[in-house]
Order: sequence, then structure tokens, then C-alpha cells
Amino acid sequence: MNSTIEACDRNGQKLSIEVSVDLRTARDLRSLLLNAAYARNNNGGTYLALLFKCGFTPARLASEIGAFKGVVRPEVADRLQVAAIDHPEQLDDVLRGQVAASQWHELRERIEQASGGSPTASSREDVQYLLLRRWLHGLGPIKTAELAAQCGASAPTVAAAIKALAPQDVLRTRDRQVALQGFAPDSWQKWLGKSAQAPSVKFVDRSGAPRSPQKLANKLSALARPDVAIGGVLGAMRHYPGIDITGAPRLDLVIHGTSHADLSFIAQLDPALMRDDSAEGHAHVVVHFTQRRKSYFDVLDGYVWADVLDCLVHLWQAGLTHQALDLISHLTAQTTQPKENKWTTP
Repeated sequence: MNSTIEACDRNGQKLSIEVSVDLRTARDLRSLLLNAAYARNNNGGTYLALLFKCGFTPARLASEIGAFKGVVRPEVADRLQVAAIDHPEQLDDVLRGQVAASQWHELRERIEQASGGSPTASSREDVQYLLLRRWLHGLGPIKTAELAAQCGASAPTVAAAIKALAPQDVLRTRDRQVALQGFAPDSWQKWLGKSAQAPSVKFVDRSGAPRSPQKLANKLSALARPDVAIGGVLGAMRHYPGIDITGAPRLDLVIHGTSHADLSFIAQLDPALMRDDSAEGHAHVVVHFTQRRKSYFDVLDGYVWADVLDCLVHLWQAGLTHQALDLISHLTAQTTQPKENKWTTP
């Protein structure tokens, strides 16, 4: 995945920043550099390639860059720079050396978004999530165009998401708005099953003495990350203290971003946590991702909490079916409906 950002360097000259994620082969690296060399030959300016999660050791990367610069003209080679980014601090150092301080912060945000740290699209399940959330909060019908705008989804995705719902659950008004008028048990199960298939990343504690989920959550709170929320059992217990469960078997986290998001902060929770996506029932931390335009996270007492519907999906994904059904019963019982229902069907 590559994205190009145009900026100005410290001298006010044109600077093209190419953000590349998961570049793994020498062939891809050479192609990237060759295209950059052609562009510099024709358009001038300097070029900076930022390689996120690349598959090269520092020695191999330096060797490949040196070999490439050896076969292009020096005046072009001098304007080509490459940096592998493994930690956020490296990006800070690179940008400080390239651009003026006045544009550093904005440029960093654009690079983080291009590298996959920010959401880019929504799925059918995300569209249905918003309809569910509106129903649970007693909000009335909404035009599909506005629904698409709020979700960050395309019109075809919105149409497909609505079509996939059970007809008896959907209310359509005469002015072409849409809402949920209920959600049957089968509808809950279908939505949960689809939503639980979303990718996640698992971490296992290799020390033999893992910290409790609550202690890990406390460490996360100290990091003050507004884009990372607590979900799963801890989140469900916060939304519904009466849920039928005694404690959290693991810490579920939600990142407002894609699966390319930087997960280096996990080591700050506990250095003993090691990524192991094969861990099914014994993961100590599971990271989920939401690409919705709005996270719907909630901040309370220094903790960032995932939306209750996200927590519900985590319970279902973890096989805590009884607790998930308990939470559904609570949510539907608490559903707030308008005092005067003026919604009309065709």
C-alpha cells in the first residue's frame, strides 16, 4: 500500500513523501526507487520514502539503496532518501531533519493516516452498527445519504447493508428515510457472527506471570491514547455492571484505525506480551480495529471505553455467548423510544 504526500522541505523546495506499508521484496523496493528516480529526473525536487513494516534488515536495506544509487546519476541519487520506520520516534527524527517545525505536526498526521493509522472505509456491518446504535438510543429515521456520510461508507455499501437486514426489522418512511423498528434474535446472531469475523491481533504473555487485564488497562490509561479503547468483558462490565460474569479473562482493545496501525504501544503495557495470532483461547490481549468515521469511544475517569456494541461483539467472538445474550437483553430493555411515535410506513 503506497501513498504520496507533497510538501516543502526546510529550504522551501518540493518534497515528495511516499508512504509504503508492508514492502517485502527487493523487486518492489527497486521498482519504488526507479519510479522515484524517473520523477526526480523530470520534475526535480527531493524524494523521501518512508517504509512502514518493511521486510528488510537495516543492513539489507542499506545495501539495496547503495546499489541502486550506484547506477543512477549522482544528481538524482542525492535527492532520493529512504527511511524504515519501526517506531513513532523514528518518524519524528526523520521529519525534524526534513521539514520546517511549522509544518511538522500536520505532516505527521497525514503520514500516520497514509500509513494505515486512521480509518479509510466502512463495511456493511458498520452501517448496520450505526442503525443499531440509533435504534438503541431512540433516534428516528435517517436519509441514506446522511447515513453514508456518518459511516464513511459508499452508497452501494449502505444499500447492500440495508437489503441484508430482515424486512421486519426495517422501517422505511414516505420521505425515503430508514431506521430499525426492532432487531429479532436471529438478526442479532447474524450481525454478531459477521462482525466477529473482523481481523484482530492476539498477544500472549511469555513471562509465566501475566498481569491482570485490569492492571494492563491501568497502564493503557497512563498512556493517554484517545485512539485506543477498552472493550471486551471490562468494557461490557462498565456499560452494564450487572452482567453475569465475575471477571475478565483477557484485555480486549479497540483501535480507531486499520489493521496496519502501529501496535508498538503493547510493549509499554507489558514487555512480556508477544504477538501470537495462533493463540485462540489463551490470548492475554486481543486488539480489534474499527474503521468507522467516528469511533464512538467514551472517556470516563481517565479511561477510554469502546462502545457497548463493540464490547458485545468481543463477547461473542470470545465464545461468551451467555454473557452476550445477557447484554443484549439489557440493551433491548433499556432501548429509549420517542414519547410520540410519528414514524409512518409507506
